[in-house]
Amino acid sequence: MKKYFIFLYIFTSLKISAQTFNEEKTSMINYVRRMYNSSPFEGAKLIEGNENSYYIAAINLPINNISNDSNNLIALKKAQEAGKITFAEPCIKFEMLSSDIDNNKKTITYLFSFQPISDFIKICYKKQPFDGAKIISAPSNNYFVSVIALDFQKYSSESMMDRLALLKAKQQANTLFNGSVLSSDIVIQTEETTGKTVSTESIREQSMGFVEGIELLSKYVVSEKKVFVFYKELKK
Repeated sequence: MKKYFIFLYIFTSLKISAQTFNEEKTSMINYVRRMYNSSPFEGAKLIEGNENSYYIAAINLPINNISNDSNNLIALKKAQEAGKITFAEPCIKFEMLSSDIDNNKKTITYLFSFQPISDFIKICYKKQPFDGAKIISAPSNNYFVSVIALDFQKYSSESMMDRLALLKAKQQANTLFNGSVLSSDIVIQTEETTGKTVSTESIREQSMGFVEGIELLSKYVVSEKKVFVFYKELKK
């Protein structure tokens, strides 16, 4: 009997959580559709709500005889392109919110929600700090993303941190794609005149190749560390 009540409690809790999630999602979709209907647009934009903000892409396609799946895929790829053009960076986590037919205009309007990569990485890092490389999938492309977190106290200038962050990002890419072998040493030195302790980092690498096209996506400060996010677009 005790096990039955425990099972019933867990089942009820999961059901309530699912209902809450679905209600919140339905509320978000209805809000986005109202905002779109009050001020139609085509492309991508940020819609500001009272409590949340939503990245939305609106894609209009002509009604034709091709399958719904084909139309959905075309709309999805156009939404990805619109997000990248509007926010000047790759966007991920695309989800179709609605597809509405206008018989008068003979068009279908698709609404998608999505998230820029920089926002996604920042949210993930604040939840659980990490340092390393990831491959993130999107509808048309994959993206190599490198996150480098450097301690302000270990470096004498921001320009030095910028150079080291880029070097580390390239090394992470080289390790992932070409199988390079890396080693690093931290050297602690004390200046005789000031008695100040200074740390320097020496990095050595034996690599099988070289990776080009690593770009800085964003950088920000979290808990006395400067976090750098680099990326490279990978064709599927």
